[in-house]
Amino acid sequence: MKKGMGFWCVLLLIGWSGNTFAENVFQYFQGKAAAELLPQADAALKAKDYQKALSIYKPLAEREQPVAEYQMAYLYLNGLGVDKNPSLAAAWFMKAGSLGLASAQAALGTLYYQGVGIEQGLTQAITLYTQAANNNNPLAQYMLGYLAENGFGMSKDNSTIFNWYNKAAAEGVAQAQYNLGLMYYKGQGVPKDPARAFTLFNLAAQQGLPRAQFMLGVIYSTERADKNQAFQWYSRAAEKGMPEAQYNLGVMYFNGFGTTPNLTPAVASIKKAADQGLARAQYVTGYLLFNGVGYPKDMSQAVLWYQKAAMQNLADAEFALGYLYHNGLGVPKDERQAFAWLMQAAKQGLPNAEYMVGLFYQQGFGVPADLKAAISWYTMAAEQGMDNAQLLLGVMYAQGQGVARDYRSAYAWLNLASTSSNAQIRDSALKMRDEIAKSMSPADIGTAKQMSSMYYSKYAK
Repeated sequence: MKKGMGFWCVLLLIGWSGNTFAENVFQYFQGKAAAELLPQADAALKAKDYQKALSIYKPLAEREQPVAEYQMAYLYLNGLGVDKNPSLAAAWFMKAGSLGLASAQAALGTLYYQGVGIEQGLTQAITLYTQAANNNNPLAQYMLGYLAENGFGMSKDNSTIFNWYNKAAAEGVAQAQYNLGLMYYKGQGVPKDPARAFTLFNLAAQQGLPRAQFMLGVIYSTERADKNQAFQWYSRAAEKGMPEAQYNLGVMYFNGFGTTPNLTPAVASIKKAADQGLARAQYVTGYLLFNGVGYPKDMSQAVLWYQKAAMQNLADAEFALGYLYHNGLGVPKDERQAFAWLMQAAKQGLPNAEYMVGLFYQQGFGVPADLKAAISWYTMAAEQGMDNAQLLLGVMYAQGQGVARDYRSAYAWLNLASTSSNAQIRDSALKMRDEIAKSMSPADIGTAKQMSSMYYSKYAK
């Protein structure tokens, strides 16, 4: 699963406390209680009375009060009470940062990182993040972990990544809690620790981070066998627009996991994810349209959704398009197009696509017949448990098609195919296996059975 950058908003309001202000500006405000001014400005800002906030922040900032300088940057960056001016925002952040205000250092680091209001510079960003992080700014600590993890200007050192994420997570940065949780969940740079991962995901989820809510849904649905909790967490993440959660929520509605089966919200939730570009949801939407489940049957729309998913290299969608072109369903029959889509899916290791590519090579559909290539692709599919590929491999070894006749290999593959749940495949495999056994010695049959066990161990895990 991909980790999001999760940029925090650098425009955080920071409160004022301390006595230095009174010492610096008491005379300037003619005896007014200086310690009251910044809270008043903050209150005005929160009330969206930007002119009042500006009237207090500006004279304080001009007298080098760092918190006021920071808030001036905030106003200019967002165009609140002043014309929007990222360059001036950067300048005010720089002033406040030079006086040691960690929040300003972190904010300026982000402007350098993004190239907003100042020339983009990764080196400068890292320097500022480091200053702020060493001053215990949790958002800068998170960013140093993020940059190290992705190799942006920093080496991908697991101890560095862990160190910064751990510090930021301890200070409550939700994205750091999630990223650290993912490290524990995957055992990436740290020993795998599902319990610690769950705790961190839960902390981030309680703060409303959709990715963390989604991961709780995954854990509850797959590891803790609590479909009700999974449904609740998927629902929360889906409400925030996370497509993966919308898709999983749709699946739960469809199957009645953690809720009453309900096709209408199932289809609607999957469609939301498809509209956001989630390839799996696009494929399933195509499947539902193709079969008339939750929608009126619509072959042309099904093809369009399959194509969207296939353009994102989803093997199942590529196979579906190959199937449609092969059979002329919703599209003109075109064996070359069918072969091209099936080959793309087969190259990704999809066993039914590998089988179909073997069949195309064997029969010369959309491509010149090539029995050796057929054997190769059938073998790949058979080693993943495809019973029809196992049957055809047995036939080809028994008859010496594209390969030297080999009764032991033929028996081995037919023996596996004879366990198929498909009665036609099972009966055909049993009949041919028993027939060729008449031409084999007991030792050869024993060897063939051992080969069957070896092949079976490759896919029966």
